[in-house]
Amino acid sequence: MSEHTATFDHLIHWVGDVGAAMASYDALGLPTHAALTMPGFRNAAWGVDDERYVELAAVDDWAAVANSKYAEGLRILKPAVDVLDGPGLLTFAVDVPDARATAARLRQAGREVEEIEVWFEERDAGFVEVFVRDAPTYFPFFITYSPPRAEIARMRAEHRASQGITLASRPDLVALLARSPEPAADARLLADLVGCPAVGDTVALPGAEVRFTEGSPAGLYGIAVRGLDPSAAPAELAGLTVVAET
Repeated sequence: MSEHTATFDHLIHWVGDVGAAMASYDALGLPTHAALTMPGFRNAAWGVDDERYVELAAVDDWAAVANSKYAEGLRILKPAVDVLDGPGLLTFAVDVPDARATAARLRQAGREVEEIEVWFEERDAGFVEVFVRDAPTYFPFFITYSPPRAEIARMRAEHRASQGITLASRPDLVALLARSPEPAADARLLADLVGCPAVGDTVALPGAEVRFTEGSPAGLYGIAVRGLDPSAAPAELAGLTVVAET
């Protein structure tokens, strides 16, 4: 597998109240679960499947998270959080086989990138993230897990099977929706960044294509979901527009 192979991993939905956001997702038919709580930071997730998810994240004390495992990533994201100035979609992660090789490719192409790494349990598990500092803030960062994402997904699937849990009837994330003053141009820019084709205003990112539409302010604003009750969508969830895909 080439280091250029990229797939959607997760979307970050910045919220003010994680519990309230979870209740809104659950009511729409997007089941959530609590994921992490540490001083100053809390998150939860709608697990689309064993590999992809939407993260609901909130920081209520930036000083408290300064010494956490996620401090470097949150430092990089904070300017975008400040611009967002409330709940809404922040950015998304793209899984690649080798984030450091991706960083090298982007540097060679003249991009400004920053690498960070997070490890747990004496480096038994963790991830490397690569942020592109000279791209629009809502453009993705790249991530490589250790163990690899496919192995993590296999373990999750085995756990589900042992609990008799199936994903067959769950809604599926189809696309990320973004506004841009120049949709086709931004689609080409994103396609070049992630190494996926662009067709008109859409980037064919495996796992969740990215659809641009003309408008402002520029940035992510919604998701298209297949399998929702059509009468329940479109819906607004803490600055996120959810559209039912037919």
